[in-house]
Parts: sequence; C-alpha cells; structure tokens
Amino acid sequence: MTIINNRLSKEQYEQNFADIHPPFESITAAKVDANRCLFCYDAPCTKSCPTGIDVPKFIKQIATENIKGSAKTIFSSNIMGAGCSKVCPVEKLCEGACVYNLLDEEAIPIARLQQYATTKAMENNWQLFERKPSIGKKVAVVVARPAGLSCAHVLSRE
Repeated sequence: MTIINNRLSKEQYEQNFADIHPPFESITAAKVDANRCLFCYDAPCTKSCPTGIDVPKFIKQIATENIKGSAKTIFSSNIMGAGCSKVCPVEKLCEGACVYNLLDEEAIPIARLQQYATTKAMENNWQLFERKPSIGKKVAVVVARPAGLSCAHVLSRE
C-alpha cells in the first residue's frame, strides 16, 4: 500500500470506499436481473430480511419500470433502505435465501436492485410520503441512530 503524506492515493481511496455491490448502469441492466426473479409466493428472501421488505414486489416493480413504486416499497419497510443496500450482508440474508441457490444458479442481486431503485429516488428527489396535518402535538426523538431515525420518519408521517 502506497501512502503519500500519510494519505491514501486516489486509487486506493476509491478502492477502499467502492461499493461492495456496484450499482447498475442502466434500467436495461437492472431489468435483466429483475426479470430472472421467480417472484416466489412465500418468498424466502423477504422472510430473511430483518426489515421485512417485500423483495418480490419491489423487484417486479423494477421489471415493469416502476422505479418510483419500487423505491416506495423499499422505503415503506425500511427508510434506511438506500444505505442498507450498500452495507447489508445480503449473502447471508436475502440473497443467501434466494431459491436459485438451491438450483446451483447465481442468486438474484437483490442489494444491487435495491440500490438502483433507492438511488434513482434520491437523485430525482421523489416525494414518496406525505405528512398528515398537524394536530398540535410534538414528539422528540433523542437518539440519531437507525432506530431513532426510523422512528422519527414514521412519526413525522403520523
């Protein structure tokens, strides 16, 4: 490792902070993998997701080019879905539970598909949720960790 002036070189920095699951470059590339999904009725990928995202539903929405709907499906279950798509150990969770693994086939790249939908939503600044009118009550969420941020999001919609 070459360190210049106690800093990493640009190439090393980019390599160290590159996405574990590189994003799709186009809707066509995302649709190719989305259309491989079997859309299981009793989806093991959804059962293995700690946040309960309806994986077949959001993948089907990508396959039909409903990217906004896909992002809403993801964020409805997990408002931190964009970050989770980059750091979640999917090979042990949803992708690890994919039925394609039983068929000795490559699992659906769920994290990459999730990253695609959530990134598009953020890039386009889509408003996916609306707040209800205020009733004059206030709530303070003191902790700024994922659970606190998720709680604040749900409460702000109520």
